[in-house]
Amino acid sequence: MPKILIAEDSEINQKIITHLLRKLGIEYAIAANGIIALEMLSKEKYDFVFMDVMMPEKNGLEATRDIIRGYAPENRPIIIALTANSSLEDKVACREAGMSDFLAKPLQIDDVKMVLSKYGFNV
Repeated sequence: MPKILIAEDSEINQKIITHLLRKLGIEYAIAANGIIALEMLSKEKYDFVFMDVMMPEKNGLEATRDIIRGYAPENRPIIIALTANSSLEDKVACREAGMSDFLAKPLQIDDVKMVLSKYGFNV
């Protein structure tokens, strides 16, 4: 099973995401912003970061750039954008920052399963 760091500032979205991950039996941790996510990544290895794009203090794009710069490809988690904005411009910005994929909010369990299986984790 994958281990996921959820970087999300909204408590409502945190509850939705953790509910889905618990249903799938997936281990997770929560960071309320990009700064906390970076601190947590420095202490523990995660397979994925579900990264909210719009967070206070350090947004998801900035945090992703820091992860890409700070970790060799074989040691970095797969970063999945969490966004309510799924325009082409938003997707391009996420890709340019180094994110691998996207999940639209509100999350659906089948979308989470699909993105995890795309990267080799079948749940």
